[in-house]
Amino acid sequence: MKRHSFFVLLLAVAISSYSQNLTVNPGFEAWDGLSKPAGWTTSQNCLKDSVFIKSGDYSCRHEGGTSSKYMGQTISVRPGVSYKLSFFYRTDITNNGNGCRIWCYWKDTDGAGISDPSTNAILRPSKYLKSEAWDQFTTEATAPPEAVEFYLEVRTYPNSVTYWDDFVFEESVMTENSEKLETLPLIYPNPVSNKLIIRGIQNIQHIGIYSYTGKSVWSSHFEGEDLITIPVSHFNNGIYIICIQTRDRVISRKFIKRGE
Repeated sequence: MKRHSFFVLLLAVAISSYSQNLTVNPGFEAWDGLSKPAGWTTSQNCLKDSVFIKSGDYSCRHEGGTSSKYMGQTISVRPGVSYKLSFFYRTDITNNGNGCRIWCYWKDTDGAGISDPSTNAILRPSKYLKSEAWDQFTTEATAPPEAVEFYLEVRTYPNSVTYWDDFVFEESVMTENSEKLETLPLIYPNPVSNKLIIRGIQNIQHIGIYSYTGKSVWSSHFEGEDLITIPVSHFNNGIYIICIQTRDRVISRKFIKRGE
């Protein structure tokens, strides 16, 4: 009975207590083919790359070619909630190419784009992004009252190649003193088929993974590593809870294991 009660509490924490990265396949670790990153519904001129990576095993090489090329996915949101978008990028430019930029918008219940004066300039900026080394882009916007979805789109322009990695789209969470945003850990890809990556969590002492029914399927002790890779290819497909214990807190998240 005690074990059951503990797992019910663990599950509740995993689902509701912590904001989580809502991007599917944010680090491009899962691919449906060499040119199709899993979870990205739009992926023009994409290529799986293992040379230029920010973390994990792969990034996405995105070539503009002779015309602008797009990558995107639709994410469910809650109206009135503030969201943080960030990612890492690096660009190769030839013949005065413009590089890349975001081009996002909110969507209503009919799937139509919403023109929101308070966030239009934030989500569709006039400034292009260019960097020969990995750089991070971060912005924040609040969903308008009629928004139920967010279309996350990035574009690479002609005469430019962009390498994308480590996307994060999450609800903004305030620290205890409500003075600054908390930087939340990354646990990805989700869904995962091969390797689950954990980074950005300090002083990790133990990690346990449980099936949705509460059965322990994997556990290990650690000594403060800040980048951990867990093989999960042998797991059965389904929903799991990962429980990460640090010196001063326990972080629990839900993830999905699926086949290659």
